[in-house]
Amino acid sequence: MAKAKYLIIYEWLSEQIVKKKFLVGDKIPNESELATMFGVHRMTVRQAIDRLVDDHFLVRKRGKGTFLLSVQRPVLTRTLETISSYHDDIVKAGLLPRYKKLEGKIIPADVTLAAQLGLAVGANVVLLRRLMLANDVPLVLENSYLPAELFPGILGLSLEENLYNLMVKEYDMRLDYARTEIGAVLPTADERHLLKINEHCPCLWVEGLVYNKSGRTVEFARALCRGDKYRFVCSIGQYVCSNLHDEVPGKPLTR
Repeated sequence: MAKAKYLIIYEWLSEQIVKKKFLVGDKIPNESELATMFGVHRMTVRQAIDRLVDDHFLVRKRGKGTFLLSVQRPVLTRTLETISSYHDDIVKAGLLPRYKKLEGKIIPADVTLAAQLGLAVGANVVLLRRLMLANDVPLVLENSYLPAELFPGILGLSLEENLYNLMVKEYDMRLDYARTEIGAVLPTADERHLLKINEHCPCLWVEGLVYNKSGRTVEFARALCRGDKYRFVCSIGQYVCSNLHDEVPGKPLTR
């Protein structure tokens, strides 16, 4: 079966990116030029470019053209073996991290926040809502809740950087261990808008607690990660086989 024409153009453009014929920020040939080069209709070229835009290799700029955004896919991996930040994940992937602060304020702890942070109901809590981007592609939407008494003046600092580095450097905080839960969730319309995804894009919710060396909770975080761009990895110990001869009530053993 003959390969679809748009795939031929897609693969040619991908090859040019791999061979560094285009550099990040370069404008690629326009649809008319590529259509003439391959002897196809502009709609066929557009289909190939659409795929590279969806892969976040290319970006369209209205009235200017299409440009190379990145030389690799913005897919991140998070290890569950150590405390790490989304900033760390982005840097390890060889991508450019950028945080966009959406909201930063002091709020009173409700029953849930008080229980998670070990505070009295009504105690002051720092709410920091941020969007994490890799090569300008939004990947994670995170709400961080911090005991205000542990981080005086934090809202006056630059909050568009690695929050954990800020805790260590500015507040001499040792982050000792963490607990994380992960699940699947359907994003709201507002979340889809911020992450620039459609209703069919899967998402992961990540909820975690970070503790200092004294065992005090210093952060309660809720994050929404794009399931098409994020992977979680952990190392698991040896499998221990249960006793095959243990009787299961009401069920005979298979010999």
